[in-house]
Amino acid sequence: MRVKLKLFRDGSFTLKEFEVETDESPTVLEVLQKVKEIDPSLSFRAMCRASICGTCAVKVNGQHRLACNTRVSGDEVLIEPVDGSKPIRDLVVSHEEIFEAMRRNKVWFVPRDENLTLEPSQLAKTSKAWDCILCGICNNVCPPLIEGKDFGGPAITTKIYSIEEDPRDSLGEERLGDILNLNLQNCVHCSNCNLFCPKGCMPERWITLLEGKLAQRGYIQKKTEDFGFLGF
Repeated sequence: MRVKLKLFRDGSFTLKEFEVETDESPTVLEVLQKVKEIDPSLSFRAMCRASICGTCAVKVNGQHRLACNTRVSGDEVLIEPVDGSKPIRDLVVSHEEIFEAMRRNKVWFVPRDENLTLEPSQLAKTSKAWDCILCGICNNVCPPLIEGKDFGGPAITTKIYSIEEDPRDSLGEERLGDILNLNLQNCVHCSNCNLFCPKGCMPERWITLLEGKLAQRGYIQKKTEDFGFLGF
């Protein structure tokens, strides 16, 4: 199999090609490990191999995917760093923007004094949002973020929704006020984040629900226009 890697080194991107021997239908991660046997200097991220850690996100033939659970078909594959994140080396990019957004927006429980029991119906409202593994792929395919607009992005919004809708969290209305800096009204609702999320978390849905709640409370103005945005 011929592997083409677009690598970031010494401040610029270069394309390198390798020939590797693999089993039939290998994962992208297995291909990268074969390439590393040829070039030990190759840098990429991989952790648990169970599709739950999210650090191995790359572009595979132009599509954002997790390397650990994406199978390669055909005789050639192009592997690149994800879009929209600061490159560090080769296929490794910075995740610090997501972590800083979590710190800035208090994305953690502030528990109530009393011990509440969470009913199954309440858990069902947030279960898909809790599946988020912070791989960042939804941000990597988000047009407003790619275009540099002032928008918090789908990853952080998904995490916030899972907490804001949980009755065990004590911040309540205060949390809504704290997320105004995310400018959720700048989401174009293209649903690229839904399409590419490897865990099926449906980030655009949580953006829509939080945006509606902010508009209902008078924090932002309700949208009336139809973007007609089809994504890319």
